[in-house]
Amino acid sequence: MDTSPVDIIDRHRTAVLEMSDDICLQCDTDAKVQAYVYAELPSGRSVAYCAHHGTVYWERLNELALVVIDHRDQVPA
Repeated sequence: MDTSPVDIIDRHRTAVLEMSDDICLQCDTDAKVQAYVYAELPSGRSVAYCAHHGTVYWERLNELALVVIDHRDQVPA
């Protein structure tokens, strides 16, 4: 029996988060540490964290958040 090929297409939802600043919410505001983890909470609030705080809150964000965007792989070495 000859079967035709099956196309598998993975379409991810594009997430757009409105952020007032691209800095970590937990670090000292004077330091202005670059954010690499972003999340949209069920309340509609968006949060941004540096790689360190993103890792600290990672499990909780994945439990609660509607969308989590992880750019920790882009942290300069």
